[in-house]
Amino acid sequence: MRRFPTAVIAHFLCAALLCGCEGIGMRVIQDPGRSQVLRVVSGDRIYFDLEENTTTGYAWDCICDDKDVEVTIDHVAADAAGLVGAPGRAEVRIRIHRGYDGPSTARFVYRRQWESSPPAREFTLTFYKRTGDVAFWE
Repeated sequence: MRRFPTAVIAHFLCAALLCGCEGIGMRVIQDPGRSQVLRVVSGDRIYFDLEENTTTGYAWDCICDDKDVEVTIDHVAADAAGLVGAPGRAEVRIRIHRGYDGPSTARFVYRRQWESSPPAREFTLTFYKRTGDVAFWE
């Protein structure tokens, strides 16, 4: 069996990264909490944190209209042990699955789950599929 030298494998990996391989897109939203439009492709992963106060019952929730967009929210308690009203955070992870065609929306709402009143805060992320030739840095 013939083996490839490590230098050849490293060369191909570097070339793939410079050419902008699809499916390795990881990004962090710098200004979470406001409505935005995002260009995505299958395999993209998006991360951001939102401040929340679960000790008072308020928590972030998401309603997404596309099964190819997976939204996971982990609620992290405040570091101040047992203090009511101490803010925690919601760690949000979004994964764009293979076969994504878009467009789609993910609506984030901040409210008490048992109340039927309008949410205290809300915003929407709108996704659309990136198509065509794109420079590797975009």
